[in-house]
Amino acid sequence: MTHNARRLGLLLFLLSLPLLPPFASAVEVTSSSTINNFSRTLHLSAQSRKPLYIWQGFEHEWLRFVLLRNSGRIPHRLSKFYNFIEQPTEEHENANFHFAQSTGVDGNFMNPKGNYRPLYTDSLISQSGHLALTWSDQLENSDIPVANSKIRETIVVPLGDNIPENREFAMILQGIQLDLDCDNSQQPESDPCNSNGMWPYVFNIALNNCQLSTEDYRCDVDINIYRAWTPNRGGFQLPPIFEEIKPLNHQLDFALNVHFSLISEQQSNVLIQPNTTVAIEHDLHHRQNVISTRNPTPPHSTLNQHVSAITAFGFSLSAPESLASHWSQLQSDTRHQGRYIGKLTNRVVDSVNIQDHQETTIQQSLWAPITVVNATSHVQLDTLSLWFSADTQIGDSAIASGKLCINSTDQAPAFSRWKMCDFQGWLARIIYGGKEQEQTMTQLPIFRHH
Repeated sequence: MTHNARRLGLLLFLLSLPLLPPFASAVEVTSSSTINNFSRTLHLSAQSRKPLYIWQGFEHEWLRFVLLRNSGRIPHRLSKFYNFIEQPTEEHENANFHFAQSTGVDGNFMNPKGNYRPLYTDSLISQSGHLALTWSDQLENSDIPVANSKIRETIVVPLGDNIPENREFAMILQGIQLDLDCDNSQQPESDPCNSNGMWPYVFNIALNNCQLSTEDYRCDVDINIYRAWTPNRGGFQLPPIFEEIKPLNHQLDFALNVHFSLISEQQSNVLIQPNTTVAIEHDLHHRQNVISTRNPTPPHSTLNQHVSAITAFGFSLSAPESLASHWSQLQSDTRHQGRYIGKLTNRVVDSVNIQDHQETTIQQSLWAPITVVNATSHVQLDTLSLWFSADTQIGDSAIASGKLCINSTDQAPAFSRWKMCDFQGWLARIIYGGKEQEQTMTQLPIFRHH
């Protein structure tokens, strides 16, 4: 391919995507929180001695492309994100893995994935639930507007009057369920809602400061979700020929469910170890997962079965090492920190290597195609190592997957409007699923224990 042909190809898919943005020499994350209309509800299941399905993370990646299979992918704002496990309520029922993601305006499709691992012992007690939070954010700073949601709440699980002695406790994440909504009545008349989505630049969910008392077990839940405009104000500018601006919603309404499980096991059967944070940093245009490997060592000869459980995950964006020249030429204002997102990965896989040693592989990525102004991606994951005795029955790390497909709305630009979800041809059904759906559920195989 000649140099001119490459330049022509770049220009064509720049003009064909949901019109994007840039970055500044440094990212300033203000610590002030701009939330109101806050409410919380804690939902708890009954205590259970059934098999527990441990959530081990996710991978969501938009697959529609224009011209180029990877560089020409179409990214989106974040308006809906489900990746969580619903535990079974009866002994021989299936657990359910829930997936959802929405595009906002333009159409796309994906095959979201979720990692999990089942386990069972006669003495393991678990109690699952979710913390349901709702709130509204608000833009601040009129020059470089941002809306920062910074929340700390506490999950308190009552343990009853007869707390068994000599038991270990741990609380782990079982995924999240996020819905965003833009209400036109809360926007200025000059800037009505363009989408329910946001351009995020910080997104962190963490369990912290866990404590056992004589009455309960409790953990803080720390949530940081920050959004902003993109460097090209949500669109694409080629002054003076073309200038598209997508409004930055003045207020967004959030509904977030943080799913969790509290587990309790006899001290002779388990040892719980916190691990150091796995954190990566790479260019936003680097699509391949960054892979980290650990070889955990059994703490005791009788506790030699290892399971990884997640306690925190997140991502953020900061200034790129150098801004691509074409974005500078297009007068991108890199003080705006938000970005369209093409792929999010934060997952862990437990295995045994050929030397019969425990091995844990962590895969991480925050990616957007080259039609998005480059930035530096940061992805973090915190885990616990759960070491069980030989009596514990543990399944292999496994992957559940779903199929999502969303048609373009009438607000999508005519040149990129796409409506393939309902096509019924055999190939279209394989690729797109044959119907429009922004959320789905996959039943997990029942873990057969003895």
